[in-house]
Amino acid sequence: MNCKELVYMLEDYIDGTMEEQLRRELSVHIEACEPCLNFLRTYEKTRILCRHIRPDEIPDELRKRLKTFVMEKVRERQRNIEKYLGEEARERLRQVEALLRAYAVNRLPPVVAALFQAHNDRCERCGAFLRSINGGKGPVEITGIPPDVEEHIVEFLDALPPGEATNLT
Repeated sequence: MNCKELVYMLEDYIDGTMEEQLRRELSVHIEACEPCLNFLRTYEKTRILCRHIRPDEIPDELRKRLKTFVMEKVRERQRNIEKYLGEEARERLRQVEALLRAYAVNRLPPVVAALFQAHNDRCERCGAFLRSINGGKGPVEITGIPPDVEEHIVEFLDALPPGEATNLT
């Protein structure tokens, strides 16, 4: 958890809709990070103050400037989310490719190899593609992974016991 991630998740943190494990991680970070703690306090005070202001109390010019500011922040946040999602997708593809390269040369860690072979044997979605990369019998170029296969292998990686997929690259 870092300061930048806190900003993106603050609303869910405050309104209580965040997953409990993530909330605990964020709480640990906030307790140890003075700038984030101060930001959280300021954010909460701002929310409280905004609830007490009636729209007709805000001058038109300020309302327009505020709307422009908020809309720009919304667009900026959306761009940052899209950037983050793109980076996350590229990282996941790298993990999938690393798994497939290790599989193609029969160098998966034993637990991963056993699970992946069971997956290969039973999965209609991935089976044909996995067999096409030579089934662990020699090096091949890993390219053109179909999106549905990539997504399914990401699910496979996510389901592995903690730490099992860390030595693939």
